[in-house]
Parts: sequence; C-alpha cells; structure tokens
Amino acid sequence: MGTTAGALLGTSTVTSYVESATGVEEGGRSGLTAVVVAGCFVLSLFVVPLLGSVPAVATAPALILVGALMMRGTRDLDWSRIDVLLDGINAEKLGGRGYPPLCMIKALLLAQWYDLSDPGLEDALADRLSFRRFCGWPLDEETPDETSFVRFRAKLRDLGLYEKLFAEVNRQLEKKGCMVKTGTLVDATIIEARARPPRSKEGEVSAVDPDAGFTKKHGKSYFGYKLHVGVDDGSELIRAVETSSADLHDGEAFGALVTGDEAKVYGDKAYGSQKNRDFLDHLGIGDALMYKAARNKPLKPWQEWFNKAVGSVRSGVERVFGTGKTGYGLGRTRYFGEARVKGDCHTFAIAYNLRRALSLA
Repeated sequence: MGTTAGALLGTSTVTSYVESATGVEEGGRSGLTAVVVAGCFVLSLFVVPLLGSVPAVATAPALILVGALMMRGTRDLDWSRIDVLLDGINAEKLGGRGYPPLCMIKALLLAQWYDLSDPGLEDALADRLSFRRFCGWPLDEETPDETSFVRFRAKLRDLGLYEKLFAEVNRQLEKKGCMVKTGTLVDATIIEARARPPRSKEGEVSAVDPDAGFTKKHGKSYFGYKLHVGVDDGSELIRAVETSSADLHDGEAFGALVTGDEAKVYGDKAYGSQKNRDFLDHLGIGDALMYKAARNKPLKPWQEWFNKAVGSVRSGVERVFGTGKTGYGLGRTRYFGEARVKGDCHTFAIAYNLRRALSLA
C-alpha cells in the first residue's frame, strides 16, 4: 500500500521500499510509527524552499557520500580471511585468467543491498564509480557481465563456500562482541517461486522449478520455498540459515537453527513439539517454545501467559523478515532450484548481518 500511494503522489517505489526497510529495521511496526513519520515530513515542508535553492550539482556528491556510509560496515571486516576461503576458485592463483573472487563476492553483496538482478548488477558496476571502488575494480579494467556471476555462483555452490563465507563473517562479528547469545529466535518465512505454480492437472511438481513446493498460510496457498533462520536475541543478527521447499513443516528444521551456545530458544507454536523440547533439554538450553492447544485439551492459564511472554520476545525475528522482504527482494526467489535459492539466502544473511552490525556499532 505504501508503494502504491507513493507512486500516486509522485514518489519513486524504490524510495518507498528503502524508507520502509529502514523503519522496519529500526523497530517501527505499528501505525503510530507511520503517523509520527508523516508528521515529521509535514514539518519538513517549511524548509523545502531553502532546499530547493541547492543546485543538483551539489546534491550528487552527497548521494555518493550516503552510499559510502551505507557500506562502511564492511570496512572493519577482515577481507583477507574471506579471500583465503576463495583460493580454490581464484583463477589467477590457479594459473588462469578471471575476475578476482573477492571482487565478485563484494559485487554479490551490492546486488543484495540494492536488490539488483544480474543484468542490473552488470550495468551498475559499469556505470557507478562507488560500486567499482567498493569491489576493487580500477577504471581501466573491464567489469563482469551477467553470465560471469552465474558461473561464479555455481562455483560457490559446488565447493560449499556459501556456508563457509557465512560462518566466517559471523565469526568475525562474534569476535567483535556483536553476538549477545542470551537467546535465539527461530522462525520461517515463505519465499514465492519465480516459476508459475503448476496447475492441478499437471500435478504438484513444476517442470521449471521441481524443488519448489506448496504450502498454506492463513487459508492462502503459496508455491515456493521457505527460509528458516535462527536470530540472535538482542542484536537481531542471523546466526543460522536453512532453506527448504515450502511444504516442509517449520518445526522439522528446528535442529539446524539451534547453535548450542545460546541460553534460550524462542519459537512459535509450530516448534512446540515434544521432540524439540527434548532436544533443547538434552543440550541444556532453556525452552521458550510456545504451547499449542490440542483437540479437547485447551491451554492452561499459565501456558496462555507463557505464550504471550514468548511472543513479545520472538517478534524480533519478524523485523528481520520485514527488512529482507522490503529491502532485499526476499519476497520472491531470484533463481530456480533449491541449491540456487539456498546460496542466495546465505548471501542475503551475510549482507543483512553486515548492515545490521553497522547500526549496532
């Protein structure tokens, strides 16, 4: 609704998405947030004539500065450790020719932050000086085309590097004291497939994307995948990532989202099985999984109170998904096939954590 209203009033839909993502990331989720922001915009109308006197040639450098500030969170990252992980696909070190893998990784992060397709990333790298500088490509060197990114991601998948890159970035963030570890918030979100859902007469498997599956939420049918995450309570950094077909029950991915060093795990009713509770008990981790009523067995008053208490804490994971869907294009898959979607989800988690770490700093 926000982007539609913005477009009618002459505001770019991209601007609406970016502003919405910023608000969600900072914790604004209610209508009151929108009212307060609207009031601030009304007050800003009094200075519009003054701002209108600033020439366009002066605002362009300011926009470049804003972009640089958005990327400063990557400045403190030890990129040399990332580069070591990429030795196996470094063509230059292997005696061949190709683009430096570290530059390619940075380009994939830009694609996440700016929600760019492969053709869009190709054009942006060729056109924007700030993008070249961040990735490390000099002006006199050719930047990759879209097919180069396709091949590069295939190499990352084949060597299992997505998971290793995500683990290394989190290791560095943990070393800097960003991880709180008082609790892990677990949840899953649906990512709709790019492929058209198969018709009933075609069966439940898509010829274009056979890994995608069906699920229902609030009575509506969805076709695609699920992103399962374990989020650090307090910092709201993503600590664990798992992807699956949409037809996998949320609770089945529970074990992969628990890191083992947190004090508690918070989850909604989908995770409240006895199997998951026993799993936490075995690890000595506090159980903060919501209770679900069974047939002819309503919840006890203390369980209802417990669910409300847990719900207020675990809502933090919704902000992560809100940011991903409004600012990172997480609402629909970019690629076909679970392996490709899994790689893209890990890249999102890395990009999100780096940007989130900047706000924590």
